[in-house]
Amino acid sequence: MKIHRTLYSPVIIAGIFLVMVSLSHAGTGDFEKLRKESANIKTIQSSFTQKKTMKILSKPLVSEGRFYYAAPDSLRWEYLKPLRSIVITHKNNTKRYMASGGKMVEDKTGGTQAMKIVLDEVTSWMKGKFDQNPSFKATFHEGTNIRIILTPTEKSMAGMIEKIEIILSPKTSIVKSVKITESANNFTQIDFNNVEINKAINPSVFQDVE
Repeated sequence: MKIHRTLYSPVIIAGIFLVMVSLSHAGTGDFEKLRKESANIKTIQSSFTQKKTMKILSKPLVSEGRFYYAAPDSLRWEYLKPLRSIVITHKNNTKRYMASGGKMVEDKTGGTQAMKIVLDEVTSWMKGKFDQNPSFKATFHEGTNIRIILTPTEKSMAGMIEKIEIILSPKTSIVKSVKITESANNFTQIDFNNVEINKAINPSVFQDVE
């Protein structure tokens, strides 16, 4: 069960978004355009499907959930199945909750602080700020969809991440999918569905967990 929970941990998903791109590695104009478009986004909400593929597994582990964002810094990442868990960051405060005994219980471990750091980076990404982390070399590809391919620049990442591919909608620049490849047989694919932009989100979403 410990391994199972780890594979579905929100840390894995949020970690995927720790991909702030150094503009020195890509066309400044391309990322400046994305930053300007992101400035018009006040809220985002969507469902998502996560598939974790590993060589040791006979089939991918699949989870489903919901994602909410409200400018300037409110986020909610919620797994609905197979295991329910919620991470909320609101007004510079981050909390994580796990389902236990039929109710949601706050996680008081040190991992919550680590999540806060990660989600602060996610917030920056939602604002189109792609110049915060020089740890990845980025290439920008524009076609039917916009693709941003990220490859690690630091030796410490060797064996952990081979590359990250982010697919953006060409019309809205909103993320459609993210694929983080650890090796040829180990990767995580996140697909976002039913994305709604600038639709009102009840403030309780970032405060209540039941």
